Amino acid sequence: MVQDQFGYLIVLESIDPEDWAKPGSDEIVQRIKQQRHLGNVVLLHDAGGDRSQTVAALPKIIDYLQTRGDRIVPLSELLNIPRDDLMPPLKAGEMLWTRLITGTGFRLWRAAERFLWAFMIAATALIVLRTVIIAVLASRHHRKFYSPEEAPYHPPLSIIIAAYNEAKVIHATLRSVVDTDYPGMLEVVVIDDGSTDQTAAEVKKLVFTDRRIRLIQQPNGGKSAALRNGLANSKSDILVFLDADTHFDRSTLTQLVQPMIDPKVGAVSGHAKVGNLRTFIARCQSLEYICGFNLERRAYAEWNCITVAPGAVSALRRSAVEAAGGFSLDTLAEDTDLTLSLHKKGYRIDYAPYAVGWTEAPESYQTLAKQRFRWAFGTLQCLWKHRDLVFNPQYKALGWFSLPSVWFFQIVLIAFTPIVDILLILSLFIGGASNMWIYFVVFVLMDVMLAVMACWMDDESILSAWIILPMRIMYRPLLSWVIWRSIFKALKGAWVTWGKLERTASVTARPKEIQAQK
Repeated sequence: MVQDQFGYLIVLESIDPEDWAKPGSDEIVQRIKQQRHLGNVVLLHDAGGDRSQTVAALPKIIDYLQTRGDRIVPLSELLNIPRDDLMPPLKAGEMLWTRLITGTGFRLWRAAERFLWAFMIAATALIVLRTVIIAVLASRHHRKFYSPEEAPYHPPLSIIIAAYNEAKVIHATLRSVVDTDYPGMLEVVVIDDGSTDQTAAEVKKLVFTDRRIRLIQQPNGGKSAALRNGLANSKSDILVFLDADTHFDRSTLTQLVQPMIDPKVGAVSGHAKVGNLRTFIARCQSLEYICGFNLERRAYAEWNCITVAPGAVSALRRSAVEAAGGFSLDTLAEDTDLTLSLHKKGYRIDYAPYAVGWTEAPESYQTLAKQRFRWAFGTLQCLWKHRDLVFNPQYKALGWFSLPSVWFFQIVLIAFTPIVDILLILSLFIGGASNMWIYFVVFVLMDVMLAVMACWMDDESILSAWIILPMRIMYRPLLSWVIWRSIFKALKGAWVTWGKLERTASVTARPKEIQAQK
């Protein structure tokens, strides 16, 4: 505060401190002289940024004011009130709270705010870049992939199914496999992993009528142990794996093995689709599967960077599996673990979009959270186990594109998306919404674009893509909670079991074929 020699309160107009520091700032001094009786304010406002300009300007201001006889006084003296009335001292116990809202606390809040803005800007840029790459690569794969009629390769197959308490679904699954139109030889090996229900009895009913089916029973040891047992007790070089609740189309086996004609291909991912669309949660997963399987895997196949040949529907070369060490017991995501190990051995992982397997998706939030927690925890285990692949030039797109994408888009972004949504809602009340909405709209537009493209390539109704909008509010917060829970469990080093889901036997077997027959 400044009081001039005549007793006037000199309040000068708002001036950028940078102007004071410039040569020729005498013009500003002249403006001050002209307006000394007009009642203006000098506001040195740096907005909490670089204060060097303010520091450079202050000596000139002080020299001018003192030269003309003005006196620089504290606000309490100018108002003629005690200092403690103007700035009351802190009471006992108020220091911590004060520091939280000023000083250190304010600096932490500003740092968090800047981090979130930087995160949103970076995330938006990465999402746009990834969307463009996925769209271009998937379109290229869609155009060049052979038609379902072009299927000249029919090697002998060993179909391996690990089953634990699957009495409700195993019969229909086996029927979908043995009723295939596959012209080559095949055997079906079912590993009953210590089931306590009638799983074995249901399998035996079919064993008596179809010699291609064999049942092997073992004490409960987990899915990886069951798959290893199936691998040891099967005969063919080409192995097909499916979950006990998955139904194959009649042409699935034929389509699944076609990429295996190339000896460099160690595994082929089929196209898993949701076969029980009875609830909103199931329909969300259906769209997620369509985008994740039929779109991303098309793109990743172009650059040989598929991260998982899923246990629900996949084909593997026996020699490649053995070279990679077989199914590991280290993680809950044995299919991802094995796929990354195959990459390390130099094998190519391909994708067969017409090899469709209809699987049963969770129909409630509780069962979905249980399944996704296992998936997320298993994925974290695999990412950590194979962390040497990330940004490793030897593995090209796998190390520089798909695995970093898993880290950022499936772990980090899903974990922080609800926080961004909450900040967007708060910004409606505290300001800044106009800036935040730009990034939110870009996020949503990229989601919608990929959803529409995925539905088109999958011969699904384009209108199905609308579910991507409510998914952000009703579906993704649950996935975020699952990610955070998995991270905390991993940091604690807690042991996580497989987490068997209760089957509902609600998969509609080969929906499109049945509809065509009608």
